[in-house]
Amino acid sequence: MGNFRKTTRQRRPLGPSGLEPRGQMSAESALEGDAFESESTRPTDRADRCRTFLVKAAIVILAGLWIYSPAYHGDWLWDDDQLLTQNPVVQSGSLQGLAKLWFNPDGADYFPLSYTALWMQWPFFGPTPTGYHVVTILLHITGSLLLWLLLTRMKIPGAWLSAIIFAIHPVCVESVAWVSELKNTLSLSLFLLSAIYYVEQDAEQDAELDPDQHAPHNSAKQTQLYLLSLLFFLLAMFAKTSVVTMPLVILLHAWWKRGRIAWQDILRSAPFFAISLVLGIITIYYQHGRAIGQETILVGGVLPRIATSGMLILFYLWTIVWPVHLLPIYPRWEVDPPKLWQFLAWPVILGTAAWLWSKRETWGRHALFGFGFFLLMVLPVLGFITISYMRITWAADHFIYLPMIGVISLFGAAASQWYKQIEDSAKPVCVAGTAILLGALGFLSFRYANAWANEDALWTHTLIYNHDAWQAHNRLGAKKFARGDVEGAFYHFTNSTRLRPDLGETHNNLGTALSAKGRLNEAIVEFAEACRVTPHVPAIQVNLANALAAAGRFGEAGDKYKDLIAREPGNAALINNYGVTLYKQGEKEKAIEQFRKAIAIAPNMKDARESLAVALGEKPDPNPVPQAQKAPQLEMSLPVSPTLGPSPQPTPPLFR
Repeated sequence: MGNFRKTTRQRRPLGPSGLEPRGQMSAESALEGDAFESESTRPTDRADRCRTFLVKAAIVILAGLWIYSPAYHGDWLWDDDQLLTQNPVVQSGSLQGLAKLWFNPDGADYFPLSYTALWMQWPFFGPTPTGYHVVTILLHITGSLLLWLLLTRMKIPGAWLSAIIFAIHPVCVESVAWVSELKNTLSLSLFLLSAIYYVEQDAEQDAELDPDQHAPHNSAKQTQLYLLSLLFFLLAMFAKTSVVTMPLVILLHAWWKRGRIAWQDILRSAPFFAISLVLGIITIYYQHGRAIGQETILVGGVLPRIATSGMLILFYLWTIVWPVHLLPIYPRWEVDPPKLWQFLAWPVILGTAAWLWSKRETWGRHALFGFGFFLLMVLPVLGFITISYMRITWAADHFIYLPMIGVISLFGAAASQWYKQIEDSAKPVCVAGTAILLGALGFLSFRYANAWANEDALWTHTLIYNHDAWQAHNRLGAKKFARGDVEGAFYHFTNSTRLRPDLGETHNNLGTALSAKGRLNEAIVEFAEACRVTPHVPAIQVNLANALAAAGRFGEAGDKYKDLIAREPGNAALINNYGVTLYKQGEKEKAIEQFRKAIAIAPNMKDARESLAVALGEKPDPNPVPQAQKAPQLEMSLPVSPTLGPSPQPTPPLFR
């Protein structure tokens, strides 16, 4: 970020340092601020420079490969099922499926390029997660190398140091070790390519304005670079719209570089603003229409959001500086109504900004650019716009995967400038200290990556530091239930319901555990409450009907099935179950009619055929004791559907 001393007004465009005109720094001198180089050891010939570059690139690559090695064979996590493993469109491998991903997607967000990346990987990797993890890790490493290139192009000192810190920073683990966050690692690389091309075309523009520039200006090249920047920004938005504030960053860059924002800068940023506006509106539509839907997310009004955003800014900055005890789900602050102390973050932020502004003629401009980049890029997730993740927590590491670049680059530049100014005798100590710092960051990241190897490790780690993480309880309970640990699942489902009694999924899952324990009446109460708070989810209605039938309350169960069939007249399983309740109430003829309807819809449905055989007297009636009142079948996730024959396969618990 240049030498931190006072700038002077000049007729020619200034470089980022505010000292040197563009075109007077060689490409080699862009690396002068790297922490491990000095005037006496800097390479002077092409071969040495090439070797130095290869060594530094190898360090970034090998560090990334080692740190994320626990994730190579990591399991599927969290909502990987919605994104890929239970997404038939992504798995289709067909052009029709690809077209649907772009023009009529079913997902909760409109990220067609990220879905396309998974669509392309499925034919090669299938349901095995290793390949997807490797791709995500390679994308992260690519992004780190591109960051190095971008900072070099911007002539910011410490470019490599900033790149290696980003590559190994623990905050990045969540985005790299979790397949669903492919959208983060993919959008980062595309964003950085867009920024690189924009910086290069901006340099071409400066060359045109520089009266001392002897080389002819190539307007065609400038146009090409500009269009490439715009294209990669569009692709980054298609990967993940979290880069939506890049047009504002473009204007901030113009101010940082030249001390003002000209009309030409505004005009050049206009197409970027247009893309941001259109895709931003589409994202909000998908978030509110699908990701959130009919659920009420308790985010409060204007004052709670202001308080939350200020606390989030300081929380994120502290997380970048001190990345210890990182979590996928942080404790959710109670801010509705907000307390007076929860607004104190804003005086700190505004006071710091005012102080830096007073220093803008010297080093303050660089600090404002670094922190300004961070604030602009994190703005969409500060709580002013409601997003579905707020149902879980306010803060998430993957939200600052890209914004943290501004803070890291500022630190790298400052460290590099300080290194150049200290006495030669102190430089070995500085290098050793930097190596220790990098080693500590790498160790923290490697250890945290182990927590992302599977959901058991992830949620156990979470509950150590945040025992009130309701979704951690919910997910871990589901994992235990799937393995037959009903008591363990019951403990976690009880806690998730205690923490979020307003959610149907928590009551539903507690009902499944109670049913498996043979406590049907209590299970029915939980299913009924789940239906009350989440009336729009048919699966919960089915669970209540199943539990009523298993408890021998066939009249109530029949009414529930009848209502469900009205919504889904082609659901053979519901029709079969409705027939069972009729048969149990002595209405044999009506039951036979329902069984035949079910068979007409699903001719190979074993339950319906066996139920019909029993009703016609062709097969003896099995033990009438409801299955759920026998010893619990631990492999089941929900109460069995009532049937006169063998039980059908149950549905797993609901969890998000």
